[in-house]
Order: sequence, then C-alpha cells, then structure tokens
Amino acid sequence: PAAVQAVLWTHFRLPLGATLCVACLSIGTWIARIFAYHLWNYFPINMVMPSTLLPSALVLDVVLMLSNSLTVTAIFGGSAFALLFYPSNWPIFGMFHVPVEAGNSQLTVADMFGFQYIRTGMPEYLRIIERGTLRTYGQ
Repeated sequence: PAAVQAVLWTHFRLPLGATLCVACLSIGTWIARIFAYHLWNYFPINMVMPSTLLPSALVLDVVLMLSNSLTVTAIFGGSAFALLFYPSNWPIFGMFHVPVEAGNSQLTVADMFGFQYIRTGMPEYLRIIERGTLRTYGQ
C-alpha cells in the first residue's frame, strides 16, 4: 500500500491509500477463497477465512492525516498496523479457541479442525501413499 498511499497523498492529499488497497485485497481474497476453496475443493469456508486488515489500514490512514508526513506514518502507522493485527482478528478467530472434550482429553475447536483436516503434503500422508499401489503403478 505504500506506493498507492504515496501517490494519493502527494498528488491529491487523500489519506486513504491503505484503506483502498486493503479493501481491494479483501475483495480479491474473498473471491479466490470462495471459488478456489469452497466451490472447487469443498473446504468449509470457516477453515479458509482470510484475516481482516481493515482496522489497521484505517489507523494507518488516520496517522497520515494527522501527521502530514510519510516518514512519521511509516514509523508509527506501520507499527500500529502490525500491533492491531492480532486484536482486530480475535473476534473472528476467537470462537475456535473454545475448549471441548474429545477422546478423554481437552482440546480447542481449532485443534479438532487440525486433526480432522487431511493435509496431503505432510509426510504421514505421503508414507501411506508409498505403501499402497500408487507407488508401483505403471511398473
């Protein structure tokens, strides 16, 4: 967002470059998540939900508007952008950190998702495939 921020600020004095970039990124990310993951691979949409950056981008634009300096915005606005990432995403992803009891142990819902989701690139899955007939297919 730095290039868009610089162009919008130096030529038009509009402090909304970061918000514009993050809004376009969010729209593109949602389009990709829905078509690639949900409609094509049939993943549940809450397992591939993107993080939100809009509150951080708004704070970055407010720092630029109040300071009128790209250097101050880079130092303090960039720090605020990074520091607000976790708290702004907690309402979205916090619901998966609720404890549940499964198999005589206490886990979070996020752990249950991780155990149920098959990761085909992991070594455990690759070893299962190597023991089967796919390894010798064609020989």
